[in-house]
Amino acid sequence: MLALLGGATLPVALQASPASATSMPSLRQRADRLASEIQVDYAKLQVLDEAYNQARTKVLQLEEAAHEVTAGILRAARSLSGDRRRLRSVAIDAYVQGGDPGGVALLMSSKGTSAPMQQAYMNAASGNLAQAEANLRTAEHTLTDRRVVLSLDERSARAAQKRIGAARALADQITAQLESELSSIKGRLAAAVAAAEQRKQIAAEAAAQAAALARTQQVSAPKSGSPPASAPAPVGAGAGGVAVRAAESQLGVPYVWGGATPGVGFDCSGLTMWSWAQAGVSLAHGATEQYYEIAHVSMSNLQPGDLIFYGNASYLYHVVMYVGSGPYGADTVIQAETTGTNVMFTPIPPGAYGAGRP
Repeated sequence: MLALLGGATLPVALQASPASATSMPSLRQRADRLASEIQVDYAKLQVLDEAYNQARTKVLQLEEAAHEVTAGILRAARSLSGDRRRLRSVAIDAYVQGGDPGGVALLMSSKGTSAPMQQAYMNAASGNLAQAEANLRTAEHTLTDRRVVLSLDERSARAAQKRIGAARALADQITAQLESELSSIKGRLAAAVAAAEQRKQIAAEAAAQAAALARTQQVSAPKSGSPPASAPAPVGAGAGGVAVRAAESQLGVPYVWGGATPGVGFDCSGLTMWSWAQAGVSLAHGATEQYYEIAHVSMSNLQPGDLIFYGNASYLYHVVMYVGSGPYGADTVIQAETTGTNVMFTPIPPGAYGAGRP
Protein backbone atom coordinates (compact mmCIF):
# COMPACT_ATOMS: atom_id res chain seq x y z
CA MET A 1 0.00 0.00 0.00
CA LEU A 2 2.86 2.38 0.65
CA ALA A 3 3.71 2.02 -3.01
CA LEU A 4 0.66 4.13 -3.75
CA LEU A 5 2.57 7.17 -2.62
CA GLY A 6 5.25 6.70 -5.24
CA GLY A 7 7.95 7.17 -2.61
CA ALA A 8 8.22 9.46 0.37
CA THR A 9 9.84 12.38 -1.46
CA LEU A 10 7.97 15.53 -2.33
CA PRO A 11 6.59 15.91 -5.87
CA VAL A 12 8.68 17.68 -8.50
CA ALA A 13 6.28 20.62 -8.46
CA LEU A 14 7.31 21.34 -4.86
CA GLN A 15 11.00 20.64 -5.31
CA ALA A 16 11.49 23.11 -8.15
CA SER A 17 9.34 26.25 -8.25
CA PRO A 18 11.47 29.20 -9.35
CA ALA A 19 10.21 32.47 -7.93
CA SER A 20 11.26 34.28 -11.08
CA ALA A 21 8.67 32.56 -13.24
CA THR A 22 5.91 35.17 -12.88
CA SER A 23 4.45 35.38 -16.41
CA MET A 24 0.85 34.31 -16.81
CA PRO A 25 1.62 31.35 -19.15
CA SER A 26 4.29 30.09 -16.73
CA LEU A 27 1.98 30.47 -13.72
CA ARG A 28 -0.83 28.67 -15.53
CA GLN A 29 1.45 25.80 -16.52
CA ARG A 30 2.59 25.40 -12.91
CA ALA A 31 -1.00 25.64 -11.65
CA ASP A 32 -2.12 22.99 -14.15
CA ARG A 33 0.75 20.70 -13.15
CA LEU A 34 0.01 21.08 -9.44
CA ALA A 35 -3.72 20.57 -9.99
CA SER A 36 -2.99 17.36 -11.88
CA GLU A 37 -0.73 16.06 -9.08
CA ILE A 38 -3.33 16.97 -6.46
CA GLN A 39 -6.04 15.06 -8.32
CA VAL A 40 -3.78 12.00 -8.40
CA ASP A 41 -3.18 12.39 -4.65
CA TYR A 42 -6.93 12.63 -4.01
CA ALA A 43 -7.39 9.27 -5.74
CA LYS A 44 -4.57 7.78 -3.62
CA LEU A 45 -6.15 9.13 -0.43
CA GLN A 46 -9.48 7.54 -1.33
CA VAL A 47 -7.80 4.17 -1.89
CA LEU A 48 -5.87 4.47 1.40
CA ASP A 49 -9.02 5.43 3.30
CA GLU A 50 -10.82 2.34 2.04
CA ALA A 51 -7.85 0.09 2.83
CA TYR A 52 -7.55 1.55 6.34
CA ASN A 53 -11.25 0.97 7.01
CA GLN A 54 -10.95 -2.64 5.84
CA ALA A 55 -7.87 -3.23 8.03
CA ARG A 56 -9.64 -1.70 11.04
CA THR A 57 -12.69 -3.92 10.48
CA LYS A 58 -10.46 -7.01 10.31
CA VAL A 59 -8.76 -6.07 13.60
CA LEU A 60 -12.14 -5.67 15.31
CA GLN A 61 -13.35 -9.02 13.96
CA LEU A 62 -10.20 -10.79 15.15
CA GLU A 63 -10.46 -9.14 18.58
CA GLU A 64 -14.03 -10.39 18.90
CA ALA A 65 -13.09 -13.92 17.78
CA ALA A 66 -10.16 -14.05 20.22
CA HIS A 67 -12.43 -12.88 23.02
CA GLU A 68 -14.93 -15.65 22.25
CA VAL A 69 -12.18 -18.30 22.17
CA THR A 70 -10.73 -17.08 25.46
CA ALA A 71 -14.19 -17.22 27.04
CA GLY A 72 -14.58 -20.74 25.66
CA ILE A 73 -11.29 -21.82 27.24
CA LEU A 74 -12.38 -20.46 30.63
CA ARG A 75 -15.73 -22.21 30.36
CA ALA A 76 -14.04 -25.50 29.39
CA ALA A 77 -11.63 -25.21 32.33
CA ARG A 78 -14.46 -24.58 34.82
CA SER A 79 -16.54 -27.36 33.30
CA LEU A 80 -13.62 -29.82 33.44
CA SER A 81 -13.00 -29.13 37.13
CA GLY A 82 -16.62 -29.57 38.15
CA ASP A 83 -17.44 -32.40 35.79
CA ARG A 84 -14.42 -34.42 36.93
CA ARG A 85 -15.86 -34.51 40.42
CA ARG A 86 -19.34 -35.41 39.20
CA LEU A 87 -18.08 -38.10 36.81
CA ARG A 88 -15.99 -39.76 39.50
CA SER A 89 -18.93 -39.73 41.89
CA VAL A 90 -21.30 -41.23 39.32
CA ALA A 91 -18.76 -43.88 38.25
CA ILE A 92 -18.13 -44.93 41.87
CA ASP A 93 -21.84 -45.04 42.66
CA ALA A 94 -22.51 -47.09 39.54
CA TYR A 95 -19.76 -49.54 40.53
CA VAL A 96 -20.86 -49.81 44.16
CA GLN A 97 -24.53 -50.14 43.25
CA GLY A 98 -23.95 -52.73 40.58
CA GLY A 99 -23.28 -50.60 37.48
CA ASP A 100 -26.70 -48.90 37.28
CA PRO A 101 -26.32 -46.13 34.60
CA GLY A 102 -29.62 -44.46 35.51
CA GLY A 103 -27.96 -41.73 37.53
CA VAL A 104 -25.71 -40.93 34.64
CA ALA A 105 -28.62 -40.59 32.18
CA LEU A 106 -30.45 -38.36 34.67
CA LEU A 107 -27.34 -36.18 35.10
CA MET A 108 -26.95 -35.83 31.34
CA SER A 109 -30.56 -34.85 30.71
CA SER A 110 -30.46 -32.17 33.40
CA LYS A 111 -27.23 -30.56 32.22
CA GLY A 112 -28.06 -30.32 28.50
CA THR A 113 -24.39 -30.45 27.51
CA SER A 114 -23.01 -30.73 23.96
CA ALA A 115 -22.77 -34.06 22.14
CA PRO A 116 -19.00 -34.52 22.83
CA MET A 117 -19.60 -33.83 26.51
CA GLN A 118 -22.51 -36.29 26.57
CA GLN A 119 -20.19 -38.95 25.17
CA ALA A 120 -17.69 -38.09 27.91
CA TYR A 121 -20.34 -38.77 30.56
CA MET A 122 -21.33 -42.07 28.92
CA ASN A 123 -17.69 -43.15 28.82
CA ALA A 124 -17.29 -42.22 32.49
CA ALA A 125 -20.45 -44.09 33.45
CA SER A 126 -19.11 -47.22 31.76
CA GLY A 127 -15.84 -46.93 33.65
CA ASN A 128 -13.75 -45.11 31.03
CA LEU A 129 -13.24 -41.95 33.11
CA ALA A 130 -9.69 -41.45 31.81
CA GLN A 131 -10.95 -41.27 28.22
CA ALA A 132 -13.61 -38.70 29.21
CA GLU A 133 -11.01 -36.44 30.79
CA ALA A 134 -8.73 -36.84 27.76
CA ASN A 135 -11.56 -35.71 25.47
CA LEU A 136 -12.15 -32.62 27.61
CA ARG A 137 -8.44 -31.82 27.62
CA THR A 138 -8.29 -32.17 23.84
CA ALA A 139 -11.13 -29.67 23.44
CA GLU A 140 -9.30 -27.24 25.72
CA HIS A 141 -6.03 -27.60 23.76
CA THR A 142 -7.88 -27.06 20.48
CA LEU A 143 -9.30 -23.79 21.77
CA THR A 144 -5.87 -22.74 23.02
CA ASP A 145 -4.30 -23.39 19.62
CA ARG A 146 -7.08 -21.42 17.96
CA ARG A 147 -6.44 -18.48 20.29
CA VAL A 148 -2.72 -18.49 19.37
CA VAL A 149 -3.56 -18.39 15.64
CA LEU A 150 -6.04 -15.55 16.19
CA SER A 151 -3.48 -13.63 18.23
CA LEU A 152 -0.93 -13.87 15.39
CA ASP A 153 -3.53 -12.81 12.82
CA GLU A 154 -4.57 -9.88 14.99
CA ARG A 155 -0.95 -8.75 15.39
CA SER A 156 -0.47 -8.88 11.61
CA ALA A 157 -3.70 -6.96 11.01
CA ARG A 158 -2.72 -4.25 13.50
CA ALA A 159 0.67 -3.89 11.78
CA ALA A 160 -1.06 -3.51 8.41
CA GLN A 161 -3.43 -0.93 9.87
CA LYS A 162 -0.48 1.01 11.27
CA ARG A 163 1.37 0.96 7.93
CA ILE A 164 -1.69 2.17 6.06
CA GLY A 165 -2.26 4.90 8.63
CA ALA A 166 1.32 6.11 8.19
CA ALA A 167 0.91 6.09 4.40
CA ARG A 168 -2.35 8.06 4.74
CA ALA A 169 -0.65 10.66 6.95
CA LEU A 170 2.22 11.08 4.50
CA ALA A 171 -0.18 11.40 1.56
CA ASP A 172 -2.12 14.02 3.52
CA GLN A 173 1.08 15.96 4.19
CA ILE A 174 2.13 15.91 0.53
CA THR A 175 -1.35 16.90 -0.64
CA ALA A 176 -1.47 19.78 1.86
CA GLN A 177 1.88 21.07 0.63
CA LEU A 178 0.75 20.83 -2.99
CA GLU A 179 -2.48 22.65 -2.15
CA SER A 180 -0.55 25.39 -0.35
CA GLU A 181 1.74 25.87 -3.34
CA LEU A 182 -1.23 25.83 -5.72
CA SER A 183 -3.09 28.41 -3.61
CA SER A 184 -0.06 30.71 -3.72
CA ILE A 185 0.25 30.33 -7.50
CA LYS A 186 -3.49 30.91 -7.98
CA GLY A 187 -3.20 34.12 -5.97
CA ARG A 188 -0.36 35.36 -8.15
CA LEU A 189 -2.18 34.25 -11.28
CA ALA A 190 -5.37 36.03 -10.21
CA ALA A 191 -3.37 39.22 -9.63
CA ALA A 192 -1.76 38.89 -13.06
CA VAL A 193 -5.16 38.25 -14.69
CA ALA A 194 -6.66 41.25 -12.87
CA ALA A 195 -3.82 43.46 -14.07
CA ALA A 196 -4.29 42.21 -17.63
CA GLU A 197 -8.03 42.84 -17.45
CA GLN A 198 -7.41 46.32 -16.13
CA ARG A 199 -5.05 47.06 -19.03
CA LYS A 200 -7.61 45.67 -21.46
CA GLN A 201 -10.35 47.82 -19.91
CA ILE A 202 -8.18 50.95 -20.16
CA ALA A 203 -7.42 50.17 -23.80
CA ALA A 204 -11.12 49.55 -24.51
CA GLU A 205 -12.11 52.83 -22.89
CA ALA A 206 -9.46 54.68 -24.88
CA ALA A 207 -10.69 53.07 -28.09
CA ALA A 208 -14.29 53.95 -27.24
CA GLN A 209 -13.35 57.56 -26.56
CA ALA A 210 -11.45 57.76 -29.84
CA ALA A 211 -14.43 56.29 -31.72
CA ALA A 212 -16.83 58.76 -30.08
CA LEU A 213 -14.57 61.67 -30.97
CA ALA A 214 -14.37 60.48 -34.58
CA ARG A 215 -18.17 60.28 -34.78
CA THR A 216 -18.63 63.84 -33.48
CA GLN A 217 -16.26 65.10 -36.13
CA GLN A 218 -18.23 63.50 -38.95
CA VAL A 219 -21.07 65.51 -40.46
CA SER A 220 -21.91 63.09 -43.20
CA ALA A 221 -23.74 59.81 -42.85
CA PRO A 222 -22.33 57.52 -40.24
CA LYS A 223 -19.52 55.39 -41.51
CA SER A 224 -18.56 51.96 -40.49
CA GLY A 225 -15.82 52.42 -37.92
CA SER A 226 -13.55 50.07 -36.13
CA PRO A 227 -15.26 47.21 -34.31
CA PRO A 228 -15.77 47.77 -30.59
CA ALA A 229 -13.22 46.40 -28.21
CA SER A 230 -13.78 42.77 -27.42
CA ALA A 231 -15.45 41.92 -24.14
CA PRO A 232 -16.08 38.63 -22.43
CA ALA A 233 -19.04 36.75 -23.81
CA PRO A 234 -22.07 37.29 -21.55
CA VAL A 235 -23.55 34.40 -19.65
CA GLY A 236 -26.43 32.93 -21.64
CA ALA A 237 -30.04 33.64 -20.83
CA GLY A 238 -31.16 30.00 -21.01
CA ALA A 239 -31.13 27.29 -18.37
CA GLY A 240 -27.32 27.14 -18.48
CA GLY A 241 -27.12 30.84 -17.69
CA VAL A 242 -29.50 30.40 -14.74
CA ALA A 243 -27.37 27.54 -13.41
CA VAL A 244 -24.16 29.59 -13.76
CA ARG A 245 -25.66 32.59 -11.95
CA ALA A 246 -26.89 30.29 -9.18
CA ALA A 247 -23.42 28.79 -8.78
CA GLU A 248 -21.84 32.26 -8.77
CA SER A 249 -24.17 33.28 -5.94
CA GLN A 250 -22.37 30.71 -3.79
CA LEU A 251 -18.83 32.00 -4.37
CA GLY A 252 -16.95 31.89 -1.06
CA VAL A 253 -19.15 29.16 0.49
CA PRO A 254 -16.88 26.48 2.00
CA TYR A 255 -16.34 23.00 0.57
CA VAL A 256 -18.16 20.38 2.67
CA TRP A 257 -17.96 16.69 1.77
CA GLY A 258 -21.48 15.54 0.86
CA GLY A 259 -22.75 19.13 1.10
CA ALA A 260 -25.50 20.61 -1.05
CA THR A 261 -26.79 23.46 1.13
CA PRO A 262 -26.58 27.07 -0.13
CA GLY A 263 -24.69 29.39 2.19
CA VAL A 264 -23.48 26.43 4.27
CA GLY A 265 -21.38 24.09 2.16
CA PHE A 266 -21.08 22.14 -1.10
CA ASP A 267 -19.02 19.34 -2.53
CA CYS A 268 -18.36 19.30 -6.29
CA SER A 269 -21.49 17.43 -7.43
CA GLY A 270 -23.59 19.05 -4.70
CA LEU A 271 -22.84 22.48 -6.21
CA THR A 272 -23.70 21.41 -9.78
CA MET A 273 -26.82 19.55 -8.60
CA TRP A 274 -28.13 22.56 -6.63
CA SER A 275 -27.22 25.12 -9.32
CA TRP A 276 -29.02 23.23 -12.08
CA ALA A 277 -32.00 22.66 -9.77
CA GLN A 278 -32.43 26.47 -9.76
CA ALA A 279 -32.88 26.18 -13.52
CA GLY A 280 -35.51 23.46 -13.06
CA VAL A 281 -33.24 20.53 -13.93
CA SER A 282 -32.92 17.61 -11.51
CA LEU A 283 -29.53 15.90 -11.20
CA ALA A 284 -28.22 13.14 -8.92
CA HIS A 285 -25.74 13.94 -6.16
CA GLY A 286 -22.66 12.25 -7.60
CA ALA A 287 -20.25 13.01 -10.45
CA THR A 288 -20.53 9.54 -12.04
CA GLU A 289 -24.34 9.57 -11.89
CA GLN A 290 -24.52 13.09 -13.34
CA TYR A 291 -22.28 12.19 -16.29
CA TYR A 292 -24.43 9.26 -17.33
CA GLU A 293 -27.78 11.04 -16.96
CA ILE A 294 -27.05 14.04 -19.24
CA ALA A 295 -26.21 14.52 -22.92
CA HIS A 296 -22.49 14.50 -23.71
CA VAL A 297 -20.86 17.35 -25.60
CA SER A 298 -17.42 18.03 -27.05
CA MET A 299 -14.89 20.00 -25.01
CA SER A 300 -14.58 22.27 -28.07
CA ASN A 301 -18.31 23.05 -28.01
CA LEU A 302 -18.81 24.08 -24.38
CA GLN A 303 -21.56 26.51 -23.38
CA PRO A 304 -22.13 28.26 -20.01
CA GLY A 305 -23.58 25.79 -17.53
CA ASP A 306 -22.04 22.69 -19.15
CA LEU A 307 -20.42 20.23 -16.75
CA ILE A 308 -16.85 18.93 -17.13
CA PHE A 309 -15.96 15.59 -15.51
CA TYR A 310 -12.73 13.95 -14.29
CA GLY A 311 -11.92 10.27 -13.74
CA ASN A 312 -12.66 7.28 -15.95
CA ALA A 313 -15.62 5.41 -17.41
CA SER A 314 -16.36 3.50 -14.21
CA TYR A 315 -15.56 6.17 -11.62
CA LEU A 316 -15.76 9.95 -12.06
CA TYR A 317 -14.45 11.65 -8.94
CA HIS A 318 -14.89 15.36 -9.77
CA VAL A 319 -17.15 17.72 -11.72
CA VAL A 320 -16.91 21.47 -12.46
CA MET A 321 -19.26 23.93 -14.21
CA TYR A 322 -18.15 25.82 -17.31
CA VAL A 323 -18.73 29.59 -17.00
CA GLY A 324 -17.41 30.80 -20.33
CA SER A 325 -16.11 34.16 -19.21
CA GLY A 326 -14.56 35.41 -16.02
CA PRO A 327 -11.18 35.83 -14.31
CA TYR A 328 -9.65 33.20 -16.61
CA GLY A 329 -11.34 34.34 -19.80
CA ALA A 330 -13.03 31.68 -21.90
CA ASP A 331 -11.34 28.96 -19.79
CA THR A 332 -13.17 29.95 -16.59
CA VAL A 333 -15.05 27.35 -14.55
CA ILE A 334 -16.65 27.46 -11.11
CA GLN A 335 -16.22 24.59 -8.69
CA ALA A 336 -16.22 23.28 -5.12
CA GLU A 337 -12.79 21.72 -5.29
CA THR A 338 -11.75 20.08 -2.03
CA THR A 339 -11.66 20.32 1.77
CA GLY A 340 -10.16 23.61 2.92
CA THR A 341 -11.27 25.62 -0.13
CA ASN A 342 -14.36 27.65 -0.98
CA VAL A 343 -16.55 27.73 -4.07
CA MET A 344 -14.40 29.63 -6.55
CA PHE A 345 -13.50 30.45 -10.15
CA THR A 346 -10.55 28.52 -11.60
CA PRO A 347 -9.13 27.73 -15.04
CA ILE A 348 -10.44 24.51 -16.59
CA PRO A 349 -8.50 21.77 -14.73
CA PRO A 350 -6.41 19.55 -17.04
CA GLY A 351 -7.15 15.91 -17.80
CA ALA A 352 -10.92 16.11 -18.34
CA TYR A 353 -12.62 12.79 -19.09
CA GLY A 354 -15.58 14.40 -20.84
CA ALA A 355 -18.32 17.03 -20.69
CA GLY A 356 -22.10 17.10 -20.71
CA ARG A 357 -25.10 19.41 -20.91
CA PRO A 358 -28.09 18.87 -18.59
